[in-house]
Amino acid sequence: MSMPGIQRIATFAVIGLLLIVLFVPLPSCSREPLIEEEMIVSKEQHAAADVEEKSVKKEIMVDIKGAVLRPGPYTFKLGDRIKDAIEKAGKTKQSDTGSMNLAARLIDGEEVIVPKKGADTKPVPEPEKSPAVPALVDLNGATSEELQTVPGIGPSKAEAIIAYRDEKGGFSSFEELGEVKGFGEKTLESLKNYLVVY
Repeated sequence: MSMPGIQRIATFAVIGLLLIVLFVPLPSCSREPLIEEEMIVSKEQHAAADVEEKSVKKEIMVDIKGAVLRPGPYTFKLGDRIKDAIEKAGKTKQSDTGSMNLAARLIDGEEVIVPKKGADTKPVPEPEKSPAVPALVDLNGATSEELQTVPGIGPSKAEAIIAYRDEKGGFSSFEELGEVKGFGEKTLESLKNYLVVY
């Protein structure tokens, strides 16, 4: 074969290689693991948002009385405080909130009475009540010590309840206690007369 023929073949070979390099996609690192990771993170974020939204949507009603501009019943979100209630009803010049625990959680159905300045704040003695009915303990607001006043709940179970409550943003129902480690159906049955979710 003559020299010009060999040069022509070499030229075509080079052009062919260039076309392959330019137009044929080379295998690259797959993005599938990255996409799967992103989907997992997204699902976890959605699950956390759902729990938070569920907790936020839980509404309670509180009756605000005393030295406020707009007394009456108001609805609040689960976890709101007495400070939020007073702000919503509006303080007057006579409002005396110094003796109140403004950080206390609001409880569904309770009364918040804002005292007036100079008023006698001594508690009025109440008639003796029958000890037959135990006071209900709020799963969303009780301290470890308060939870341990319930028969069958010791320090470890109380801490498990608080850890779950902090992680999930609160309990939406008494039955949700069954998701806490150590609380089976029999335990829930024995606790239903002592615990409540506000």
